[in-house]
Order: sequence, then structure tokens, then C-alpha cells
Amino acid sequence: MFDAPDMSTPVTRGELRAELAEFETRLEQKLVHLATKAELVHLATKADLENLATKAELENLATKADLENLTGALLFRMNATDQRLLAMDQRMIGMEQRLLAELERHSRANAESMSAQVSVIDEKYAGLPDRVKRLETDVSALQQRRRRKPAQRR
Repeated sequence: MFDAPDMSTPVTRGELRAELAEFETRLEQKLVHLATKAELVHLATKADLENLATKAELENLATKADLENLTGALLFRMNATDQRLLAMDQRMIGMEQRLLAELERHSRANAESMSAQVSVIDEKYAGLPDRVKRLETDVSALQQRRRRKPAQRR
């Protein structure tokens, strides 16, 4: 602070101007450390600060211990769910194997049925090659007889 002036002593204009200049210099030195309006624009406004949570509101939030307890409970539930999923997977694998075995039985039965149907047809036509051979022989013999007859007529 500056010394309190003695009001009983008269002051000249020059002294007053020198004192004011010194005061301005000290004031400017103190103001240099303060932020400018342009620098303050980037900071939070009063409206922004009013939107922040109060201390009472912050006390109602979960603590680190609460979060750790919740995390432990979630991990326990995830593990239990994982165990149930593994059990379901094993059951599905068993069902898949049973379905494949049943499909194999049905495929075999279908193949046997088709084989039986084909063998009935095969038996029906088993003598066909021999019959065709006889027919070919008979036709060939007929053709040879026909060729001879016109020669004999001459």
C-alpha cells in the first residue's frame, strides 16, 4: 500500500501528475496478471456453473466401494450365465447327435426300401437280355430267308 498523504501540505499539479503516473504504473503491473475478456470467453459461464451438480447431489452418487460390489455381482451373474450357456451347448450337441443318428437310420431304411423296389424291377426284366438275343436271332433268320427266296424264284 502507499503512505497516506498528509492533507495539510499543499500539492502542486506536477506532484499530483507524478503520483498519478506512479499509481497507473503500479495498477498496470497488477492488472497484467489478470485474464483479458478474450481469454475468459473460453471459460465456463455463470449459466454453465449453475448447471453443475451440487455437493448434496454428488453425495448421492455411487462410491468406489459400491461400484466394486456391483462389479463383483455382475461378474458372478456373468459366470452363472456362462455356466448355463455351456450346459445348453452340451444339451444341443446331444440333440444334434441324436438327430444325426435318427437321420442315418431313416436314410438306411429309405435305401433298403429303394433297393427292394429296384430289385422287383430287376427281377421283372432279368431275362430281358436273353429274350432280346433270341428276338435278334429270329429277326436275323427271317431276314436271311427273305433274301434267299427272291434268288430261288428266278
